Amino acid sequence: MDEEIAQWLREQPLDEPVEIDGEFVYLAPRQDGAELGAILVHAYSPAQLQEALRLGFQSALHFDAGLGHTADGRNLVLTRWLPRVDGWIDAAAQLEQLLDQLAMWRAALGPRQAALPGAEQRSEQRLRQMLSGAAP
Repeated sequence: MDEEIAQWLREQPLDEPVEIDGEFVYLAPRQDGAELGAILVHAYSPAQLQEALRLGFQSALHFDAGLGHTADGRNLVLTRWLPRVDGWIDAAAQLEQLLDQLAMWRAALGPRQAALPGAEQRSEQRLRQMLSGAAP
């Protein structure tokens, strides 16, 4: 992993959403591991829940993350348990997989929210390329 990416990961807060490539992801350390998650749908409707549940079974065949909801019950999330992980550095490979899974979900659930503007979007795309091992 590139040192610049490693440093960036070290600086990210735990138990708080972090925006990467237009997605909000979080890492919540617990005893013996951490929950890696991403917000799939903010303030979901019953119809969105039904569609997500239908897609959830298809997604489970290809990815390790499953559906859940935030503690307040308002947002649908994709989550994955990572044993023996206590920080973003340890979760880098799984983070890339989760971002790939989110991309599949976004395509299946319909139009995506507007992309991030300009330089910020390019920086996040570069980060994602470096996480995946591709040259920026």
